[in-house]
Amino acid sequence: MMLKHKIAFLFVVYLVVFGLFNVYVTWREVSKTVTTEALRLGKDMGYFLSESLIEDILREDILSVQEKIEDFKKINPHVAYVYVLSPEGKLLAHTFSNGFPRKLLNFNEPSKSPSIQTIITQEGRIHDVSLILVPGIGGELHIGLREESILKVVNSAILNMMLLGILSVSVGGIVVLISMQAITKPIKELENGIEKIMRENYAHRLAIFTDDELGALTKAFNKMLEELETKNRQVREYINKLKVTYRRLKRTMERYKALVESVGDGIVSLSKDGVILSWNRSAEELTGIKRLEAMGKRIEEVLDIPARLDIEDDLGVELGLQDKRGKTSRRILKIFTRKLSSEGGEWMIILRDVTNEVIKDELNRKLSYYEQLINVGQLAAWIAHEVNTPLTGIMLSAELLMVECKDAQVKARVEEIISKVETCKHRIDNILRLARTSYAIERKLIDLAEVIDDSIKHCQACKCYNEGIRIVKRYEYGGHYVFGDPFGLREVFENIILNAFQAMKDGGDLKIEIDRDREFIYVRISDTGIGIPEEYLRKIFEPFFTTKKKNGCLGLGLSIANAIVKAHGGEILVESKVGEGSVFTVKLPRRLIA
Repeated sequence: MMLKHKIAFLFVVYLVVFGLFNVYVTWREVSKTVTTEALRLGKDMGYFLSESLIEDILREDILSVQEKIEDFKKINPHVAYVYVLSPEGKLLAHTFSNGFPRKLLNFNEPSKSPSIQTIITQEGRIHDVSLILVPGIGGELHIGLREESILKVVNSAILNMMLLGILSVSVGGIVVLISMQAITKPIKELENGIEKIMRENYAHRLAIFTDDELGALTKAFNKMLEELETKNRQVREYINKLKVTYRRLKRTMERYKALVESVGDGIVSLSKDGVILSWNRSAEELTGIKRLEAMGKRIEEVLDIPARLDIEDDLGVELGLQDKRGKTSRRILKIFTRKLSSEGGEWMIILRDVTNEVIKDELNRKLSYYEQLINVGQLAAWIAHEVNTPLTGIMLSAELLMVECKDAQVKARVEEIISKVETCKHRIDNILRLARTSYAIERKLIDLAEVIDDSIKHCQACKCYNEGIRIVKRYEYGGHYVFGDPFGLREVFENIILNAFQAMKDGGDLKIEIDRDREFIYVRISDTGIGIPEEYLRKIFEPFFTTKKKNGCLGLGLSIANAIVKAHGGEILVESKVGEGSVFTVKLPRRLIA
């Protein structure tokens, strides 16, 4: 169906629907109006008839009343019946040919104003209009009006309106068809123009037939064609430039890919979610993971590094790689991260093999450590020569004094001297042992709680202790026994406690806890001192490392303590934060009493 036929059809349908709707609405309104007017007319007729009947009723001339109501019905075709009731409610006269229906005696009784009610009869719907016959005395006058006869008049008027509407629609349809012919011709031309544009014929122009809205539309369409022709030319030029740029970019990408594949460092690109986007040949060789195995996986699934890294984070990863013969080799990679773009959130990871550098550093550290041990050995030899000889003389003199002295107080002092000399000799022995590769100890069953309490008492007698330091002890359960060297372990705890005292010059809390599990006993010594910088944590157990050279410290205390604990089959763990304090945990194998 052509456009003009569609428009004409829709216009005719609109006129028909609109006309029928108007007829329906008009019919409803006219029906209401005519019915209302008829009922009003019934009241007027009732008043007129009642005035003519009052005199006859007062004279009780029933025959005259009967004649008047019958004449009234004859001259009014809309009237179905008329009947009159006396003030006592008795029937005086009526126009029913088959006798008066008794159901109407008490029906629709009027009040001060006329009353209207509808009843259904064999003749159809009847509107009963009742009014008081004689004001002040009573009596009723009822007039029944036929609804059907009233509606006939209304329907006749509506039929005429419908015929007029059909005629108007027919004439309107013819006019629309004629008008559509003039409207659709430019539209057809516009359609042909669009088809040519679809074939990229932007040089085509439409003919202008009228100066109305369609003419303005045609002008706008021609202007759009001119702009399209210009834009099409610009787009073609831009596409040619893009092709040239694409070829250059392709060559650059090929050079970049060759460069990435040829470098010795592994290069990996990641999405913002940590998914691997590229994996070069060096990354395969460094990690032993093929490109196809890595692509599409998250980085933490392939390497032991976090999924999200901050800009310029440097990490170290140690891998164990197997060669073709199944032999595992150690490889240490240093990881550099860089952000590729701020918008896309992509990352680049550079993997660099630093195994040789790390091994070299480890060898240098071991060499330095052995040099330090040589220095310790020389120091120990000097101490053994210069200190042990006088200590031996002091010990012999004290033992002779113990034999000859009878005073109990003096003997107690001499026993204390002997104990201190034994402690000094034992510590000199520890220095000598530190210089050796093996560290032998004499074990016996000891209670760690007693050793720690002795260490606390000895440390409290030192100058570094002040009254502002609060010592809190928490020994869980009981019987914290180990097989070990009591002198050596006391030296371990004294070293740690003294360091804690020195870190809390202005006072603080020293907390000592003993816990245990099925295999080990843990002694945790925590302080609220100045803490240890992170760069020092890995060096505090090295011989001669100290931050207190001004105080005359040699830096051997913690290295000797660490050697003693290792000789017991345990280890010392350290946690520290600058400004918050440190926690030293001494872990020793547990031994139970049989």
